[in-house]
Amino acid sequence: MVVRGPSHRAIGAGRLIGPLFRSPRHVPRRTATAPGTGRRLENLASDWLERLSGPLGLWRRRRLVVERQDVALADLSQAFEGYRIAFLTDLHYSAAVPLWYLERAVSTALALEPDIVLLGGDYLSHNARYAQGLVGLLRPLAAPDGVYAVLGNHDHYVSAELVRSKLSEAGVRELRNVSVVLRRRGAELAVGGVGELRFDVIDFEATAEGIAASVPRIVVSHDPDVFAYWPAGIRLDLMLSGHTHGGQAHLPVLGPPYVPSQFGFRYLSGHFRDGDRQLYVSRGIGAITVPVRWRCPPEVTLIVLHAPS
Repeated sequence: MVVRGPSHRAIGAGRLIGPLFRSPRHVPRRTATAPGTGRRLENLASDWLERLSGPLGLWRRRRLVVERQDVALADLSQAFEGYRIAFLTDLHYSAAVPLWYLERAVSTALALEPDIVLLGGDYLSHNARYAQGLVGLLRPLAAPDGVYAVLGNHDHYVSAELVRSKLSEAGVRELRNVSVVLRRRGAELAVGGVGELRFDVIDFEATAEGIAASVPRIVVSHDPDVFAYWPAGIRLDLMLSGHTHGGQAHLPVLGPPYVPSQFGFRYLSGHFRDGDRQLYVSRGIGAITVPVRWRCPPEVTLIVLHAPS
């Protein structure tokens, strides 16, 4: 049974000003880069904070919400009516987020009986020692049309190639500036993914290559800020993202003091529309540095597609 959690509007209710801190401006890049020495030092410090704060997480008291979002896509064939997408993102397996809680999220996603499973990145937080656990965690994921993923900024912080190897061992295919075309009774639906905004290449044209303009397109991007940069001439019907954690902690009046987005609260969490394009931002499952989730419960997302009425 699907439990519908609070909407992004309800979660953000009560804030009167913007976040005190937000990410600096990042734009899609044509060349990949790697985190430097400063980032490695931050990883070390954050990992120790996670070890110290991990026992304070109280994960056994933390409810896991299944958010259902019904989405109508232009040109979607009746063959894909009711198509079910399970979306999981921001697992952040670490000393601050226990493996058993993430296993619960995986089981919850499977119980939704999805047609496809999509993963939005940030499988780790700051320490590569947790990478091997991803294989056993993600391997049970299965769906008729497969399991696909993109990487997040924290995966690059730790080691993008290491995370890629563990996803592959788990039977998960990365969609790195590429799309797959799903077919049902002669109808088509494209599902793609792009590189991470801060460190990886984002190639909009490659993601759309070989796909007819009449085919509806879903794209997974870890960072929702990519939505604002999507070129006008390339079709995009729905983007699925995470990264923001929905703010992670909503203080009275203020709301989240920090949002990892250059646009502040614009893409905080939930469903957004810009003309014919739609964006859904999940609150994600885990937490970083300290295991705080206040008035912002972890989320497994069920996207149900509909043909236009």
